[in-house]
Amino acid sequence: MKMSKQSDPKHREDILRAARKVFREQGYEKARMEDVARLAGVAKGTVYLYFRSKLAILEALVDSYYAMMLEAIVPHLAHSDSGLGLKKAVHAGFELASRERDLVVLLDLRLGYAKNRKVATIGNPLALKEIRRFLKRCHDRGELRNYDTDIAAVLMGGLLQWITKLCLVWQGDDLAKYEDTAVRMLQFALFDNCEGLE
Repeated sequence: MKMSKQSDPKHREDILRAARKVFREQGYEKARMEDVARLAGVAKGTVYLYFRSKLAILEALVDSYYAMMLEAIVPHLAHSDSGLGLKKAVHAGFELASRERDLVVLLDLRLGYAKNRKVATIGNPLALKEIRRFLKRCHDRGELRNYDTDIAAVLMGGLLQWITKLCLVWQGDDLAKYEDTAVRMLQFALFDNCEGLE
């Protein structure tokens, strides 16, 4: 009898937790499925029941980060005060990224391995959708400068993603150092009435 890939969610989570640790300690390139299986306490074959390859594990970890990011920022983007909501969303996103730095590194790796570069380069598509929705609400309330909200969302998401990678992947800098300036730049660039937004 063939076992379902999702027969035991605990095994899947154990494998992801183990893989994350192995990737962090050994690096993605050097990590082996045997190491992941050993740390997860399962047979190597069991790992393949849940993930067809090491890349599939990397993608699942990136997807989990995307879900965490969505959970962190969406409540703030719904705030009645758009400027304050933006500030809180950026803070929550940067705070999560700093806490989950090893997953941010995997995001960058995923770009190199992505078969579909167009999809890979847009970053977190779910977060981008929420940023678009936020900017559309701001536009409908007459708060947003006269921008195409789709383009503004891509630029906003791109700036925040670039700062995150600059600090956590490329230079090892502190995200908090960039937060205030990034927020003020976005507020002044996006909103017509910027008084009291800081």
